[in-house]
Amino acid sequence: MSALEILTLNEADLGRVRLFCGLSPTYRRGYQAKLDWTAARIREGMRYTLGRAGGHNAGMLEAIPGEAAWRGVAADGYLFIHCLWVIGRNRKHGYGQQLLHACLEQAAGMKGVAVVVSKAHWLPTPRFFAKNGFELADRAAPCFDLLARRFDPQTALPRFSPARQAPPPGLTFYHSDQCPYTQNTAAIVSQVGEHFGLPVNILRIESARAAQAAPCPYGTLGYFLDGELLSHRPLGSEELIALLEPKLVGRQMEAK
Repeated sequence: MSALEILTLNEADLGRVRLFCGLSPTYRRGYQAKLDWTAARIREGMRYTLGRAGGHNAGMLEAIPGEAAWRGVAADGYLFIHCLWVIGRNRKHGYGQQLLHACLEQAAGMKGVAVVVSKAHWLPTPRFFAKNGFELADRAAPCFDLLARRFDPQTALPRFSPARQAPPPGLTFYHSDQCPYTQNTAAIVSQVGEHFGLPVNILRIESARAAQAAPCPYGTLGYFLDGELLSHRPLGSEELIALLEPKLVGRQMEAK
């Protein structure tokens, strides 16, 4: 396991320390929105932890008290992991494990640590957390698991939010500034919806309470067609069209 420098950012760091995601000419607006969002969350108790190796950012872990989690969960008393990300050449050095260990230390005095995982794209996979003592706490359709590592086995497990709202009819998109890669997605949804003649709803998530009540367990991002979840990761126009076309063609066939 290679040594990793662990740096947990405070609000003053945000203007001088590069975050792990999104800083590029393509996502400049999204990155600034992420900085502003992160500053507000740090004031609410979020820890944005960078792992640095050889002078470069090798990974990150973003965690917040469960009461303020921007996911569709009820995880009061837990430290909740929004994101854990180690990619490319930084993998297979034990960096993810070191970031997780730092998170577990940050959770001292709390019930434990919780995280939403999925075997689908855009979320951590369950295997890594299972190897590190996490257990299944809850499941939500179509592909989400809520895992927890309790410090006391008698502590109640967290759950997915029991009263998530239903999306309105039509093509509905929920988004927030948590992820810089969503800077163009609302415009894409509007254009694709117009292309298909669908009613479009663009709903911005602006608080933890709204994220916890959102219809997608991911909380801060979700594409829906008449209540059916299409995706919980940012999509380009071609990807969104490819998801919509077979469903709309199927409806036309059923109507004949």
